[in-house]
Amino acid sequence: MKEFSYKGEITDVHTHVFPAHLAVKAADNTANYYGLGRQGDGTAECLLRGAAGLPNRVRFVVSSAALHAGNVAVGNDYLASLAASDARFIPLASFHPDMGTEAAEAELARAKANGAKGIKLHCDFQGFAIDDVRAVEIYRVCARLGLPVLFHVGDKKSDLSHPRRLVRVAELVPELTVIAAHMGGYSVWDEAEKYIIGTPVYVDTSEALLGMDAAGLYAMIERHGVERVMFGSDYPLWFTSHAFAGLEQCALTDREKSLVYCETAKKVFSIKD
Repeated sequence: MKEFSYKGEITDVHTHVFPAHLAVKAADNTANYYGLGRQGDGTAECLLRGAAGLPNRVRFVVSSAALHAGNVAVGNDYLASLAASDARFIPLASFHPDMGTEAAEAELARAKANGAKGIKLHCDFQGFAIDDVRAVEIYRVCARLGLPVLFHVGDKKSDLSHPRRLVRVAELVPELTVIAAHMGGYSVWDEAEKYIIGTPVYVDTSEALLGMDAAGLYAMIERHGVERVMFGSDYPLWFTSHAFAGLEQCALTDREKSLVYCETAKKVFSIKD
């Protein structure tokens, strides 16, 4: 692997892992939906292998958005058990608005007690709009519980995760810590610039280099404010090492790298050393 100058900690805030019997199918479904290849097989073991060549201490924020209300608890339990077995994994829980607010509140409180550091949602796959009124009530629960929410944002095939919907959520629930994946809008980066960049919303860098070059990404990071940007790979589509090598092409200073690769994630997800 190429030698890179950054030797500090890395927290990859955007990874998806699944139980072994579901992993390959889930990874294939995601890759096929976006018309991309994939580097990983969706298992936690492969996620670790995909960062093995880095000389850094690496931790992984792991998630798996529940496609149906009936799958929420089992998915949350899997991620909690994974984190309990290896401190490198930082679990995010999930919910589905079909659960209803009361059931979601009970489940999210249980997930937090079991170690969840936040929530991950992929509304295009889960079948509801980011600003669905049922979901907004549960976002208020997340805010009360101190659980930040990482949203997939942007999809040319769907309007459910449009950046303008995310901005509406941030306005409706200002006490919620909101994170927009993919620099605010996968495949719709013009809309991300219009609605997300420059707002108090956090963003992650996953997949951004599919839509712009390193200079363009760096300029976007600077416009948004580097203190609100976090590193992400979107494993299993990409390995952490691959995403890291891509971001290292940007002209980030040493201080900016510390923020993007680790410090902001530790603050947002309450990660302890």
